[in-house]
Amino acid sequence: MILQRLKLFNTFFDSRWEDLTRETWIQTTYRDFSAGLIVALTAIPMAMGFSMAMGLRPEQGIIAGALACAVGRTWGGSKYQVYGPTAAFIPLIAGLMAKYGEAGGGTFPEAHGFLVLVSIIAGVILMLMGVFGLGKYAKLVPNSIVVGFTVGIAAVIALTNVEDILGLENFKDLLGQDENITGGFVHNITLAFSNLNLINGWSVLIGLGTFVLTKYLLRVSVFIPAPLIAIATSTVVAATLLGDKGIIVVGDIYGSIPNHFFVFTPPVLPGMTSGVIIDIIYFALAIVFVSGVESLLCSSMADRLADNRKTPFNPDKEFWGQGLVQIIVPLVNGFPCTGALARTATSIKAGAVTPLAGYFKAILKLALAYYIASYLELVPMACIGGILLWVASNMFKPAEIKEVLKHNKFHASLMLYTAIMVPMTDFLTGVLSALILYAVLFKFLDKPVKREEHLVEITGEAQKIMASPGQFNCVTVPLSMTDEDAELLHYASTLAARDIAKEFRFVHVIPPQKQPMRPKQEEAIKRRIYDEVEKCFDAAAIEGLTLSAHVMSGASRLDKLIEYTVTSNSDLILLGHRKSRTGQRSLGRRLAMVTNASVWMVPEDTARDIKRIMVPIDFSQPSADSLSQATALAKLHGLSEITAVHVYFDDSTVRYEEHISEIKWQEVHAFEEFLSNIDTHGITVKPDFVESSIPAKAILRRAKELEADLIVISTRGHSNAVTILLGSVTSELMADSPIPIVAIKHFGDKLGLFDTLIANRFWEHSEPKTS
Repeated sequence: MILQRLKLFNTFFDSRWEDLTRETWIQTTYRDFSAGLIVALTAIPMAMGFSMAMGLRPEQGIIAGALACAVGRTWGGSKYQVYGPTAAFIPLIAGLMAKYGEAGGGTFPEAHGFLVLVSIIAGVILMLMGVFGLGKYAKLVPNSIVVGFTVGIAAVIALTNVEDILGLENFKDLLGQDENITGGFVHNITLAFSNLNLINGWSVLIGLGTFVLTKYLLRVSVFIPAPLIAIATSTVVAATLLGDKGIIVVGDIYGSIPNHFFVFTPPVLPGMTSGVIIDIIYFALAIVFVSGVESLLCSSMADRLADNRKTPFNPDKEFWGQGLVQIIVPLVNGFPCTGALARTATSIKAGAVTPLAGYFKAILKLALAYYIASYLELVPMACIGGILLWVASNMFKPAEIKEVLKHNKFHASLMLYTAIMVPMTDFLTGVLSALILYAVLFKFLDKPVKREEHLVEITGEAQKIMASPGQFNCVTVPLSMTDEDAELLHYASTLAARDIAKEFRFVHVIPPQKQPMRPKQEEAIKRRIYDEVEKCFDAAAIEGLTLSAHVMSGASRLDKLIEYTVTSNSDLILLGHRKSRTGQRSLGRRLAMVTNASVWMVPEDTARDIKRIMVPIDFSQPSADSLSQATALAKLHGLSEITAVHVYFDDSTVRYEEHISEIKWQEVHAFEEFLSNIDTHGITVKPDFVESSIPAKAILRRAKELEADLIVISTRGHSNAVTILLGSVTSELMADSPIPIVAIKHFGDKLGLFDTLIANRFWEHSEPKTS
């Protein structure tokens, strides 16, 4: 068994690479590169801030984050996890550096050498835990203690960095990052109140500005490297407008930032005393605890975020990889690192699929830092304080605290005890004492609270919200004048027979290479269109049906179709496409984006009969429109039931049984309220709730499971900027759906970036949580 584990742990191409296939490697590599770039841009300022808060130099955070990601992605057990400096290590490493560094009578190299020593010991322990299959036992740490120590660390980080924001570092007696783990925040608060006259108001403005800018830019989109933008903005303002205001910068404390990052730093063993032995045990066990628990929590959350339905993360291999991270990274001028939840979440949401994203992040981070190293020393310390204040606020998760409080009084007490003891004593004392209390008392006090069952009857009393759901006034059908048109024409004839529309306009745009054409040639094309249409349509059997053919010339097929759709007042575009071609999919997405018409896309080999309709909903007014349209379409096709799918995601790392039940009840209750105001045309709407952080992927998977013949979804017609920056589920579905999809235009409107942000209430969104 042990030999099998060792073989698995040292196998590079294992199940973590199962999504990198011969058919998709180009797309997958591009997605991983994009994710790596976004995370690298976000990680540089965070790594610097973490490193300085630990009492280390800024460049050490950069090398640690890059190298940890490369090592972790090579030997770790997760497909998606991003490794790097994390906030949980700040009080631990800061305490060690303060005790063995200059503040404790030693030197910086000696303190860092001792950190390397204890980290190597911790790494060996983690590797042995992985070899002996102990990874699963890390999950036994109670959620209440995990939440408690996270809250405690957040308080320590926020309060020990208050001097940077207040500008107190301007004064010689306060210069340096020398806080002690056992009361640094008390020292700083006392210091701040006793030196109110020394506070630099401009530093406060820079620090709070950095905090606000970072927090709200990330709520807009994960594709925005908010920390980097905030630091760049603050640095420019401090160097220009506030250049004479006495704002201290990184270079005032640390000097120039070198761009030769790789420096061998061997372990250092101080003179052996009982105190040193105790410290070795203390810090090694603390590193084991933080890296073990954090990495497993992050790996578990990563699988949920990525909607991983294949091989889950391997906790034992993760411990093996964590051990190598703690051994290798500190030896190269770094420090202990672990799985970083916020950067992992950002990577997944940016499209990461395989461990390649981690390698790209490491390479790009080092490359970017190499070229901007000389500018990093100009960053205001208040800006670093603002970044760390954002990190601390992001660690504080009210929903998880509320969840523990609701679970039972015993776990609520454990959480509060840990949250208080971590800052008041030290990290390991607070956590170990809480674990001891749990071990002794859980048999007697850990009793779940009895809860009432939530019973909700879903009803569908209707109020009509659209003029004529299920029907369209005029349908534009673009044709390519090839054999591929036959399938689309047959599908269109089926819709006509179902009374979906009474007027169909068949349009062909002459390719630029065949222009110009004579009038006789255009008439010949029209005649061909009519001939093909007559083969598929039984016009005499459908009362009131109007069929017409139109031929146009233009430099751009898209522009001509947009122009025609607008001038002809078409409210539906029926577009076919072949699986081997992506051009038609792209055309359909652009038409849905820029025209006032709905778009119905029909892939090749599509069944003409519609037997099951699926409607993705998000409880908004546009999705109410699409649901009403879908039920009307179902009625026209003789169906009695459709399925409404709502994709949700609960980003809590703490998930008790009653919490999961509560979330499901909330889903049912929200659906009941949503359905009560929609005209369902006598059609039964069956709710289907799916948890996933990637809605488009979940919707397509569910459509396949339900054997759906049609997806009906709403679209607001977002601008190109909105689609790129914020993403669009409708656009993704139109790009990837193997079955027909109807994008229903909501009232024919089109929203720009600012209007979309306001409509989505971006300020209420949550940004990726920090470890």
